[in-house]
Amino acid sequence: MPLALLLALALASAPASASSETSPPASAPDEATATPTGQARLRGRVMVYGSRDPVAGARLLGDANSAETDKTGHFELWLPPGEHKLLIRAAGFQDMSVSIKLEDRQDLVYEYRLAPDVAGNRYRTVVRQQREVAVSSTTLRDEELRAVPGTFGDPFRVVGSLPGVSQLAGFLPYVVVRGAAPGNTGYYLDGVRVPILFHVALGPSVIHPYFIDQVDFYASGAPVRLGRYASGIIEGRTRAARRDRAYGEFDVRLTDAGGLVEVPLNYKYDRACLAEQRRKARSNKTGRVKREDCRRGPARGSLTLAGRYSYTAGVLTLVQANIKLRFWDYQARFDHALGKRAAYTAFALGSFDELGEKSSPTPLVRFEFYRLVQKIRHELPRGGVATYSLGLGLDRTGLSRTRSNEWLIAPRVDVRVPVGTSGNAEFGAGIDQEVQIFRGATAAMASEGWKLESLTQLFSDRVVSATGVYAELLWRKGRFDIRPGVRADLYAQVGHSPVLPQARTVTHAFGIDPRILVREKIGERWTLRQNVGVYHQPPSFPVPLPGLESFGFERGLQRNIQGSVGYELVLGGKLAITQDVYLGRLSNLQDYDLASLSSGKLQEIDDLVISARGWSYGLETMARLLPGQRAYGWAAYTLSRSTREYEYGGRAPSNWDQRHIVNVVLGYRISDRWSFGGRLHFHSGRPYTVQIGDQTASEALLYNRNNRRLPAYFQLDLRAERTWRFRAWSLHFVADILNSTYSSEVIACVLQGDSSAASGAGSIVSDTSCGSRGLRYILPSLGLRGVF
Repeated sequence: MPLALLLALALASAPASASSETSPPASAPDEATATPTGQARLRGRVMVYGSRDPVAGARLLGDANSAETDKTGHFELWLPPGEHKLLIRAAGFQDMSVSIKLEDRQDLVYEYRLAPDVAGNRYRTVVRQQREVAVSSTTLRDEELRAVPGTFGDPFRVVGSLPGVSQLAGFLPYVVVRGAAPGNTGYYLDGVRVPILFHVALGPSVIHPYFIDQVDFYASGAPVRLGRYASGIIEGRTRAARRDRAYGEFDVRLTDAGGLVEVPLNYKYDRACLAEQRRKARSNKTGRVKREDCRRGPARGSLTLAGRYSYTAGVLTLVQANIKLRFWDYQARFDHALGKRAAYTAFALGSFDELGEKSSPTPLVRFEFYRLVQKIRHELPRGGVATYSLGLGLDRTGLSRTRSNEWLIAPRVDVRVPVGTSGNAEFGAGIDQEVQIFRGATAAMASEGWKLESLTQLFSDRVVSATGVYAELLWRKGRFDIRPGVRADLYAQVGHSPVLPQARTVTHAFGIDPRILVREKIGERWTLRQNVGVYHQPPSFPVPLPGLESFGFERGLQRNIQGSVGYELVLGGKLAITQDVYLGRLSNLQDYDLASLSSGKLQEIDDLVISARGWSYGLETMARLLPGQRAYGWAAYTLSRSTREYEYGGRAPSNWDQRHIVNVVLGYRISDRWSFGGRLHFHSGRPYTVQIGDQTASEALLYNRNNRRLPAYFQLDLRAERTWRFRAWSLHFVADILNSTYSSEVIACVLQGDSSAASGAGSIVSDTSCGSRGLRYILPSLGLRGVF
């Protein structure tokens, strides 16, 4: 249905009031009991206007008596006959005044719906400092998942607006954390590694936003249960399954459409009511127990299905007839209780991306991955928790006719138990195992002219075992939080030799990561925090790709010894300011130059990937608005330096170095119907090498590597949302514009004629021969989203 028609129907049927009271349907359960003389009973539910969610803890304040709703929104209030005025009040909602007239021994059932309070409700995106691990994290919850401009509704994209983070490009979601390559940042979902988090180019994340309860970003100081990455870690945590009612939503945008439905299974019914229904069935000799006449409690299980499909190819045909781009994803989750102390979850997800030319039967790139994760969560005595999980997966990357397939088996055990009787300490330990089975397509590589001696370690058949064990102690005493921990990872690989492809070899690598995090509250407004740790990672591809990992263990592990010191200051209950100074020592880092990939001269791994060591240091500052205000957002500034000590060229700025990064996110909710927001982004340019005078390419590398910088970049994103609330569902129209200023972003400079660069050198250009590789674009996103 066209967007204009949907909007017209929404406007025509929009209600005039944001609150209502109605009598219940005839099928409502009859719970009436004998009402004594001189009394009347008022009962029913308090619900959210525009949805089918109950309001728990709402107070009904009367002139003669009062009541409070339970977790399902139900209430019961006894009043004398006559006219009464009630005030219904709940945190985060507008007060509602109602008048009722009751007769003697009357039993009335009402449903009241409260409208959200814009001024008192929490704002849409909450950026907080997580006390448990004493580091920065981003939290997005409930309906506030999609409010940051330029994110296209994906909570994971918000990380690109936090301190210490820059992006590979403004239109690409992959992040550069503290001057390290994107491949040094890991993605996790509920503790399980995800090979790729976003669809190709401008696509959304591969996980439906409804599944995400919060996103934690660790620039450093990640807990030891998360490892195998030398730089930042981004972890999405899925929300608990709904057990109270069926839920659904759909979204339709210019480039794709998606939807989600969640159905509770195996409801719990009131036991006393069921016993009474069984008695009636026996006495009436009908044999039928009317469960529907009993109040229904939370379900024991839930089934959730979601997916997204892109029709981008059809849209691109209007502007570029030769481009082929398509993607889709799916998620399915089953949750069920296994008694009072255990719960079972099965989560299946998959993603597919393809980019190429319509005239060619072989796509340029193809990414896909599939996961099935089964998990049992067991509550131990004295508040302990044990989690057992088994993940199975298949990852595939296709580069033209070359394929890499990775089969994954990943069992994991995590145990958390309290220590002592005071409740101030908790001990955690676990085993994190992965078995990776790689199957490549070397015949296709040979037909395309790839050099097997250099690329066999990427695409050859091999088996990798990654075994991780970890332990940590979380101790709280007074104003102190201390979290020491240690993680050890052992990697072993059996496969083809990178030198003699017909020979088999065994390689291994081992890393120990001790870490400690400390947080001290020195006043009502001041909090200090520190962390230091070691982070190891296997040799990696510069950007995360499914099925391309765990190669070249003879190179050794990448390592980052990093620490930070900072504080948090709260001003007037409205504003929080945080600052952190960090320092990292990088060893054996796998680095590369984006321009080398753009030049088209890549034939060997060493043309792209080089090993280097270096330093990263800087100052990260953020000022953020606290919840409970109409305005929401933050301002973040990063002053950073990332250097490398190259084998040829000595010490020079890293290819990923950016001195200044500024992000300002600000939104304002005019009412519960309208909200507006904007995001301002600025960063200084990354370095590249310029030949001086009559220097050769090799001489420029040796004497003045990375001596010039790309132009700075400014970007302004805008967002507007209009909400129509109906009695039991809502419709949202969202307009999100990425780079509304139509700014040109230069991604790289590549050589225009001199191809004498040494192997592994990167791009060598002169001022006159620099060919700017960049884009000037403006990307609007218009869509409708319904929630019911």
